[in-house]
Amino acid sequence: MRKFLKGPFAVLMTPFKDNKLDEETFIKQIKRINGTGVSGFVVNGSTAEFIQLSLEEQKRAIKLVADNKDADKKLIASACTGNAVDTLDIANYAKSVGGDAILVCPPYYFTYTTEQKKQYFLDVADNSPLPVVIYNIPFFTQEMELKSVYELFDHKNIIGTKDSSANMKRLMHQLDVAKDKDVAVLTGTDDILISALFAGCVGSFTAFAAIFPNEISELYAAMDRGDYKKAREIQEFFMPLLRQADSKTFPFGYKELLGKVMGVKIGNKEVN
Repeated sequence: MRKFLKGPFAVLMTPFKDNKLDEETFIKQIKRINGTGVSGFVVNGSTAEFIQLSLEEQKRAIKLVADNKDADKKLIASACTGNAVDTLDIANYAKSVGGDAILVCPPYYFTYTTEQKKQYFLDVADNSPLPVVIYNIPFFTQEMELKSVYELFDHKNIIGTKDSSANMKRLMHQLDVAKDKDVAVLTGTDDILISALFAGCVGSFTAFAAIFPNEISELYAAMDRGDYKKAREIQEFFMPLLRQADSKTFPFGYKELLGKVMGVKIGNKEVN
């Protein structure tokens, strides 16, 4: 079940124009990635500022990806709403337009117990028409306890986890537990991409796959053929650019870098 999660997935960014989704630029971003070695798209992720989008705007973004992506590219719809009703609403919509999986973070804003967070994922996985990828993103939500993650790996509708903690110790333990299960462990951090792949991660959901799809694809190809010198060269090319992107408030440095590479304006939404 998890096999389609292999490889780099591009976490798309949301360009705004007059405080609304700039559909023309958004489609250009999609088409620029078509034809590359990137495995698919993640829409409405953290770098996409999903928190700034209404449910209808999130659905519109999902539809634009479904309508404009190459047939061989997978569509992962982020469904990080903070409550199971809206998360399943997005899941059902993504299913209706040909989505392949949903990405789900723990409920946020309030502090939840370990058991409550685990139960949230069970409720979503039990009712989602699409397979679920657990999203551990401790910068914006409570971290998922590893014991819960291991237990969730046994659910038939949970096919993997995207871990954005940048914690190699945490990744290694998940990889060890997952090796005999039908789940994929992916990194969400470009800074440790080569390390995570060498450790055994089968793929990644990252912003740099949207900004530098060809370079990310070549890094994966180099790792596959055992050319670690070339893979390290590409990782070293990324590092100063990552520092540049991270020097701005997230995700604006990444959007600025994407705009420079694409030669277009990736507008931001005004917060009034």
